[in-house]
Amino acid sequence: MKKILFQPVPKLLLANAGIGNACKFKFISGLLPRYVLLYSVAVLLILGTNKSFSQESSDTTIQNANKEDTTQSSEVDSVKQFITNIITEVNRRSELIDNIISEGEVTIKTKDIDNSGSIEEKVKKKDDVWFHITGPLGINIAEAHFGRKTFVFYNARADEVITGSSSVHNIGTLAKVRCTFDDMLNVFSGTVRIPKGKSDSLSISEEGSNYVVQLVRGTITRRYWVDKTYYSVFKYAYYGKSGYTLIQFEFSNFVNVGESSYAKKVEVRRPKQGEYFKLEFETVNLNQSYLSFKVDYPSDVTRKNWH
Repeated sequence: MKKILFQPVPKLLLANAGIGNACKFKFISGLLPRYVLLYSVAVLLILGTNKSFSQESSDTTIQNANKEDTTQSSEVDSVKQFITNIITEVNRRSELIDNIISEGEVTIKTKDIDNSGSIEEKVKKKDDVWFHITGPLGINIAEAHFGRKTFVFYNARADEVITGSSSVHNIGTLAKVRCTFDDMLNVFSGTVRIPKGKSDSLSISEEGSNYVVQLVRGTITRRYWVDKTYYSVFKYAYYGKSGYTLIQFEFSNFVNVGESSYAKKVEVRRPKQGEYFKLEFETVNLNQSYLSFKVDYPSDVTRKNWH
C-alpha cells in the first residue's frame, strides 16, 4: 500500500489553480460508477430473536465512529481537501439511488447455523428501511421497519412485536450482526455514503486503481476502497485499536444507472465471530413514487419495548 504524502490532481478532477487550491476542484460529470450495496440486517431473522451472538463492548464506540458532525469543517490542508472532495463525490452519486423496492435472497452462516430465505425490501433515504423475510414454502419469518431513531420488528415465529431505538445493540441483537443504522441503509439502499466529521483524522493511500480513504476517530478506524474512475465503493471495513477487523462489507455485481449504480450482491463478514451474511437481489426497482413502511401483525401478539 503506497501512502500519499502529496496528492497530485487526478485526471478526473478539474482544478482552477492546482492542488494547492483544492477547494476549487470540480468533479467531471458523466462518469458511470459501479454502485455499492451492502447487507446487514436483512439476513437477520432467519434465526429469529431467540439466539444471540456474543456482545461486544465496542457498540458505542462503533456508533460514535460513524457519527457525522453537523458543522462543516474548514479544510486548509490540500491533501485533506482532496480527500474531502472524494468523499463528497462518493456521497453525491450515492444520493442518486433512492426510493427502492427490491426482492432477493438472504443467507446467514455461522459456526452453528447455515440458513437462507427470501426477502422483500423498501428503502427511502435517509431514514427508512423496511423488509419482509420468508422461509421455505413462504413461511413468514419477520417483518420490520427501521427508522433512524426507532424500529418496529414483528417476529412471526415467536408471535411478538418489538419496538425500541435503532441502536447498534438492538440492530445487532435482531440482525445477528453489529452495525449502525447507516451501515444498514448502505446495504439495503445499494449505495455507500461515507460519514465525515471535523474530528476525524483523514489519510489516503492507493491500491492499484483504487483510493483507500481512511478515517480515524477514537479507537475505531474506517477504510473505504474507492474506484479512482467511477467513485464507487466496493469494500469498506471497521478496525479495532489493535488493527483487527470488526466488520467488513463487500459489494459486487454492479448495475449502472445514470451517473450512479447499485450492487446486486452484498456480503458482510465478522471474522472474529466466524459470521458470514449474504444478500443477493434478483429484482430492483428505483425511484418509486410511493413506499409504505407499515409493519403488519396480529392485534393479539405479545409486545415488547427495548430502549
